[in-house]
Amino acid sequence: MSENNFWASIRSRDVLVGLGYFVFANVLLLGILALAGDYLGQDGSNGARVAFGIIVVAVNFLLWLWNDSGIKDVAASNKDMTEEQRKLAISQEFLKAPWALYRVLILVITIAVTGGLLYGIFS
Repeated sequence: MSENNFWASIRSRDVLVGLGYFVFANVLLLGILALAGDYLGQDGSNGARVAFGIIVVAVNFLLWLWNDSGIKDVAASNKDMTEEQRKLAISQEFLKAPWALYRVLILVITIAVTGGLLYGIFS
């Protein structure tokens, strides 16, 4: 396995793991919000809501950084392909992938999920 393939495969696994952590963390945060509605709802402590809101933003920001940097690194791996690798059909599809769109999509999803959780906390 070439050095390029090694790092590209590690970073692509990082993206998959980051997606799993994103789903797990946000389901967990949503569960905490649902179960702690008395403490985090309209009748709850404002300090608790602010603290939980900060946690929601921080967790999602860190997960966005993880996923975005993983996608960026996987996209960068196409610059290190050899000529033999570039001739493969799978490599040609890899080179055509819309990496910028993937990064924007991850950002939009992260903002939407974070916004939804914050709306649940403060509404």
